[in-house]
Amino acid sequence: MTLREYLKAVPPGLAIAAGIAFVILNGLGIWQLERLKWKEGLIADMARTESAAPLPAETLLSQAKPDWRSAALPACNIDLGRAIYMHSEVDGVPGYRVLTACPLSEKAMLVDVGFTREKLPPAALVIAPVGRLRAFEKSGPFTLVNRIAENDWYWRSATEMGPRLNASLRDDYFLVLDLKASHADIAGLSQGPLTAPLPNRHMEYALTWFGLGWALLGVFGSVIYQSARKNKTV
Repeated sequence: MTLREYLKAVPPGLAIAAGIAFVILNGLGIWQLERLKWKEGLIADMARTESAAPLPAETLLSQAKPDWRSAALPACNIDLGRAIYMHSEVDGVPGYRVLTACPLSEKAMLVDVGFTREKLPPAALVIAPVGRLRAFEKSGPFTLVNRIAENDWYWRSATEMGPRLNASLRDDYFLVLDLKASHADIAGLSQGPLTAPLPNRHMEYALTWFGLGWALLGVFGSVIYQSARKNKTV
C-alpha cells in the first residue's frame, strides 16, 4: 500500500485528536525535565547551606530567598509556661511543636523550639537561638482552624499567634531551632527536622509522559494500518 492510501484511511477528527494529545503528553515530559533541573538546583543549594556557618537573621532576611539558611538570633528569654503548643506528629507519634517568640530589631520572630510528646512543665531559660529559616506555610481547605480562645493550635499563623505571645511577629519567615547549635538542653524536647525532604522523581515522571505520548502514536499507527487494510479488501 502507498502512503497516500494510508493517509486516506485516517479519519480527520481522530488524526487531530491524536496529534493534540501527542503534543500535550510530550510537552508534559519536557516540563518535568525543566522541573528536574530546578529540583537539582534546589537540592544542591540546600546541601550547600547545610555546611555554611550561621549568619545573623537580620542579614539573611535582607537577602532574596533566605529559605533554609542557617541563622542566628540575639539572646532570647524562653518561657515554656507561655509557649504555644501546636498539634503535630513525628514518625506517626502525636505530640506538639513548641513555639515561642524571640525579638529582632523591628518585629519578633516565631521560633519553633522543638517537638515534645507531652506539654512541658513551666521553665525559663536564656539561649542564643541558632536554626534554619523557613517560610510560613499557608492554610489550605483541609487545614484545621486554630481555636485561639481554647489555646488549641493546628498551624503556624503569625497574625493569630502574635497576640498570644505578646509580640508583633514577622509573617514571612520563622526559625526552626537547632537544639545542639543553640546549646539548648530541655528535658522532654526533641529536635525537629531542620530541612525538608526533597523527593526528586521528575525524570521518572518525564519518562512516563514521553512513554505515553509515543505509545499513543504507536496505537494510532496501528489503527491506521488496520483501517487501510480493511479498506483495501473491501
